[in-house]
Amino acid sequence: MHTRHLPLALALVASVMATPASPLVAAAAAQSQSASSVDRMIERAFDDVLGRRPDSREMRLYRTRVYEDDWTERDIRAELRRLADERDRYGNGSGYGSGSGSGYGNSGGYGTSSNRPSSQDVDRIITRAYQDILGRDPDTQGLREYRRRMLDDGWTERQVRDTLRRSTEKAEIDDAEVDRMITRAYRDVLGRAPDASGLANFRTQVRTKGWTESDVRQALRESPEYREKNTMTEAKAREIVANAYRSVLGREPDPGADVYVQKVWREKWTERDVANELRKSDEYRNRR
Repeated sequence: MHTRHLPLALALVASVMATPASPLVAAAAAQSQSASSVDRMIERAFDDVLGRRPDSREMRLYRTRVYEDDWTERDIRAELRRLADERDRYGNGSGYGSGSGSGYGNSGGYGTSSNRPSSQDVDRIITRAYQDILGRDPDTQGLREYRRRMLDDGWTERQVRDTLRRSTEKAEIDDAEVDRMITRAYRDVLGRAPDASGLANFRTQVRTKGWTESDVRQALRESPEYREKNTMTEAKAREIVANAYRSVLGREPDPGADVYVQKVWREKWTERDVANELRKSDEYRNRR
């Protein structure tokens, strides 16, 4: 390059470097960053649930689930646990990720006949899926059809459940039944009725993602409220011991009750355990 053209060349370079990135470049960068976080989420779920990293085929599958079906990390973990359970029941021929010729989404289905489930096992899987998703036992026609799909076409439990979730019957379950299901889960897990926002949120999950009552219960068990209710503290332990003293000895606990506080706090004693110990005391026997 001739030296007289050098200032012009430098000016052009400076102009290019100073030009803001185009919207397409910015979008590509954002998409790359999002893809990276999705991959980390998938890898974390595999590591925690299965103790290994996903292979390339599994990464493609779960990326599609996240991008196209709006799956969350919780959905991925639930799917991996379900498939791990299938492998425990039927061997490595069932479930995703057990080899190149088997599992969900492949023509191999359950693989060889040696690990093909029995008709009784299949009926139990179908019945459980019907009860979880539709709240009833399968009718004769439905049982026969899904039994054929699993035994002849190699369908997995996941495929049966996906089909039931997309069924007309599932879509026609009325809001009142969904609300009763969510309320029942709240009362059993958290000991209270659902608040308006919680009810609306879980109703959406049931409607749009096909959540079952067991899915709602699992989400509630993972909530901060559940952890708070089920985390023992010294204050809670003292209240438990005080209740036992009042019911058995008819008085407030004295400093000697600290040993029971430690039992409740550290060793997971219940109020009943403390009460049983108090009934063995001389004070209790003398009161009778």
